[in-house]
Amino acid sequence: MEPASNDTHRPFQGRRYHFSGVGGSGMAPLAALTVALGATASGSDRNLDRGLALHVFEDLRRVGVRLVPQDGSAVESSLTAYVHSTAVETTNAEFQKAVALDVPRIRRGTFLAGIAAQRRTIAIAGTSGKSSVTAMTAHILAATGRDPSFLGGGPATRLDGAAPFGSLRVGQGEWFVVETDESDGSVAEFAPAVAVLANLSRDHKEMDETARNFEAMLANTRERIVVNAKDAPLARVQIPAELPVLAVAAGDGETWMAPELRAEAILLHPDRVEFRVQGIVTRVPFPGSLTVENALLAIAAATAAGVPLAEACRALANFAGVRRRLERIGAMHGVDVFDDFAHNPVKIAAALEALRPTGSLWIYYQPHGYGPTRFFATQLIETFRGGLRAGDRLVLAPIYDAGGTADRSIRSEDLVRSLREAGVDAAVSATRDEAALLITQGARSGDRIVVMGARDDTLPAFARTLYADLVGRPDAAPSHERQPR
Repeated sequence: MEPASNDTHRPFQGRRYHFSGVGGSGMAPLAALTVALGATASGSDRNLDRGLALHVFEDLRRVGVRLVPQDGSAVESSLTAYVHSTAVETTNAEFQKAVALDVPRIRRGTFLAGIAAQRRTIAIAGTSGKSSVTAMTAHILAATGRDPSFLGGGPATRLDGAAPFGSLRVGQGEWFVVETDESDGSVAEFAPAVAVLANLSRDHKEMDETARNFEAMLANTRERIVVNAKDAPLARVQIPAELPVLAVAAGDGETWMAPELRAEAILLHPDRVEFRVQGIVTRVPFPGSLTVENALLAIAAATAAGVPLAEACRALANFAGVRRRLERIGAMHGVDVFDDFAHNPVKIAAALEALRPTGSLWIYYQPHGYGPTRFFATQLIETFRGGLRAGDRLVLAPIYDAGGTADRSIRSEDLVRSLREAGVDAAVSATRDEAALLITQGARSGDRIVVMGARDDTLPAFARTLYADLVGRPDAAPSHERQPR
């Protein structure tokens, strides 16, 4: 991708940015992108100050982002802008110094929207599946020779040309495929060529507020809109009458708009999905009905960008997935281990449906913050109650604490108490060692283990620890009888 002619009508060369919270899944590729566009970038992160040796920090250094302590020392009046994630509070030393020095302060999503506005952008929006749809769309465009640029919320696995951490690809083609963020409302600031609306649910905000933000993006869309006509809540989003709309639907059933593309003859397998679009066979090597929806949206987005339908459908057979989106870590003693970003009720329900095996599910779930846990408490309990079966086991970690001034009056023990009253086999493990012993010694052939949660960058390593513990377990198959708790 050629450097932007401007993001405020000036070239990137000679600009200096500091990224606060640079280790985040959306911040890291954005910092790397500014370097690729010719700017100088530095970054800080709480996890770096805590001494966590995360791969993302190595990757950032490799592409030229200078990492520094989050103590304010990198914030200078000569900065073009101070870019911060929504996790950075106004009491942060860097934020306060940026205020004191009158350095322009820009939210991550706003900064990305400014870059995207200068390009022919496909903007993916929704409350579930955005990372997968974004990566699938970029994969189709790359596989069909369009050489797109791509910035997603999760690292795409083996996306051709995406380096070093998978969530950024800088291509020479005209298209820029980008994941938007409804959690901070910045989705409303995008002005894409093609807008994709995947779904709408109660997530970081109430649905009406998110719907209004979606409408703001659609009002700025220049060429075409792609919508999921099977997602009933999206019907509350007003679609501009002057733009062409490509509606899609996965399977039969009611739609709020007549679909032009429909996934038919859907087959859900434990490790893949198959379906037909206008008679064209499509295979995607990941399970679950949400995979069908995501793939159909990506196909529609690619066709809106000029890819022939047959080429778009067939390209997904080689899609390698997104890290922490139903990511299969490995299998041992007949037990599969997965790592998944699922953290809210809708995402958890989709993961449970996709991972449902012939045996039992062993779930390690870490609530991803005090505010979200309080916001979703009732829905979380109902989701696990409805999605788990006899023989499944849910192990909750303590709520992830990112520091700051959060209200810590809710605890995982509160959820477990209500879950057990609802008939769910749930417990809290105070430590990961305790949880690993319980899960890896209890799982038997045919079962699936899944680590669920967001924000905590050490969760992927824990999923790999569970797999390693399985590898080290004696070969004798565990009992088929659940041991008394």
